Amino acid sequence: MTGLACCLHSSTVIKYFIPSFGGQSYLAFPTMSAYHTVRIAMEFRASDMTGILLYNGQEGKKDFISLALVNGKVELRFNTGSGTGTVVSKVEINQGRWHHLVVTRNRRNAMLSVDNEPHIEGESPRGTDGLNLDTDLFIGGVPEEMKQDVRERTAVATGLVGCIRLLDVNNRVLNLQESEGDSLYGSGVGECGNNPCQPNPCNNGAACQVKEAEMFHCKCSKGFWGPTCADVHDPCEPNRCHPSSQCQALPEGGYKCECPMGREGKHCEKVAERRGAYMPLFNGDSYLELKGLHLYGHDLRQKVSMTVILMANDSNGLIFYNGQKSDGKGDFISLSLNNGILEFRYDLGKGPATIRSKEAIQLNVWNTIDLERSNRKGEIMVNKKDPVRGEAPNLHVDLNLKESLFVGGAPDYSRLARVAALTDGFKGTIQKIILMGTTILREENALRSSNIAMFQDHPCSQEPCHNGGRCNPMLDAYECACLSGFSGGRCQNTIYEKSAGETEAIAFDGRTFIEYHNAVTKSEKALLVNKFELSIRTEATQGLVLWSGKGVERSDYIALAIVDGHVQMTYDLGSKPVVLRSSVRVDTNRWIRIKASRALRDGSLQVGNEAAVTGSSPLAATQLDTDGALWLGGLEELAVARRLPKAYSTGFVGCVKDVVVDGVELHLVEDALNSPRILHCSAAK
Repeated sequence: MTGLACCLHSSTVIKYFIPSFGGQSYLAFPTMSAYHTVRIAMEFRASDMTGILLYNGQEGKKDFISLALVNGKVELRFNTGSGTGTVVSKVEINQGRWHHLVVTRNRRNAMLSVDNEPHIEGESPRGTDGLNLDTDLFIGGVPEEMKQDVRERTAVATGLVGCIRLLDVNNRVLNLQESEGDSLYGSGVGECGNNPCQPNPCNNGAACQVKEAEMFHCKCSKGFWGPTCADVHDPCEPNRCHPSSQCQALPEGGYKCECPMGREGKHCEKVAERRGAYMPLFNGDSYLELKGLHLYGHDLRQKVSMTVILMANDSNGLIFYNGQKSDGKGDFISLSLNNGILEFRYDLGKGPATIRSKEAIQLNVWNTIDLERSNRKGEIMVNKKDPVRGEAPNLHVDLNLKESLFVGGAPDYSRLARVAALTDGFKGTIQKIILMGTTILREENALRSSNIAMFQDHPCSQEPCHNGGRCNPMLDAYECACLSGFSGGRCQNTIYEKSAGETEAIAFDGRTFIEYHNAVTKSEKALLVNKFELSIRTEATQGLVLWSGKGVERSDYIALAIVDGHVQMTYDLGSKPVVLRSSVRVDTNRWIRIKASRALRDGSLQVGNEAAVTGSSPLAATQLDTDGALWLGGLEELAVARRLPKAYSTGFVGCVKDVVVDGVELHLVEDALNSPRILHCSAAK
């Protein structure tokens, strides 16, 4: 019976004692009855891979039967007087895990099976068939005076380091308790319990750490290696890893080479082919260390807004983690997968908020994960639906971060906050990490990495953008960011700079309203991203320059206007308008370039050479639900402007040229949908 408790009478429960052995221990039982046949079943766990499990012999003569661990495999030996027969299991013994073995012997033939493996059979040399035993039956080791004799017969010098919880001889389960049990005597036997670090399996003064149920890890002191720190040979000497990589001794023995970005292979000997966008692929044993979230110019103490776009190939693993301290204490923010459910956690100092996605994410497809945190409250939303909210415990409201951002894994999980519950690396690809509108998953932000490849199954890997354009992945699709002078979906068109005299510049007189097709909104992608570029020349201090929106009833729109001599960009995705205001005066009657863009909830406005002004709309919508209309110079239906500042109901007075919408140049005259009287403007600077 394998249970740990059994009943003698209905009211008395005896808790079974599970003996533990430390390598020099043993328990003795009466001699086995085994002359022609014997059956032995045993359950054990070991932290050293060599040691005696069971021994019964004949005083001064050859006969014996033994079970031992030899280099991680169970070995049966027996001698009926005419030579030793040996049977070796094929099952690798796992440190700290319970294993079950069964032996049956009939005369010179024997069979061994560990963990229900197919029976391994063997026999001893011909001659005598009977097994004459007269010593006590020992488990876990043998007394000192027998060691020499036993070593000659079994080739094993030490006892088991581990536990035995079941011993069944000839279908009779022996009671292993030291007192009141079936044992006659013993030495050095402890109680096993559930702690794999008791007795300490680690050698040479190493500390033992419990990893999980029945698993342990030895922290070796200097000069020792291997799973139990018994190995004096450094697996990294000689170092076979490429000079650019680091050799790391593995706790289970052996080594691995930590490849830097751009190299791959067991010894990092191969140069990884890098094509297209930067999309790291993680294998569960990789990590990418980026500059910490607090180093991108945003104050994250009260508010954090992040978007992660990823494709998971497995339903567990760390997606990102950023802490305040390197010992796992203090504040942190993390995102991980647990059985397919996304877990967003942050700790502001009084315990973590844990917010879980409503459903498991789909594997092997791109998923967009939006994370928001405002003071103690947080929200996770997957693929723009089913937002789930939660909050951190009371009192503290600030998130303080100081360490690096770990993506896809970590070099040492024990240094992460325990409540983050992170022990495995992510398997899959991360396409984007956006923090407060800033894309931070970029090669230039990487500090260190290990075992990272680049995802190749994306259109960006085929380098579709011409003329030096940058491929920007958008889930399964992409868009090209063109260098100056090029346009088109793949930057294939050259924009010929027209001489000053022939540039098409249109004059607006405050009543010129020209409508165009907003080329963007023909595609689904346009609902998420808009980009407008144009040059203006004006002396006006108020006026609506550009409007793309749904018309009167709806609030969804994006607009550029001059307000008090400055350019202002306003967009509203249906929750609340975002207003970005430039610091550059434009009412100077000189040509000035305006670049305005919006990606998801984040907007950017750049006027002339000033640094871009950025902002972000509140939680919720990320799509601009326009009808594909784009107006320059003002709006025919000024009713729309009722809910807007006065400047928006004023038509623009001045000149406009070089309008580019989502990378496509707008022909101001030919592309007009309506036919107002078009006035030309001198394009001279």
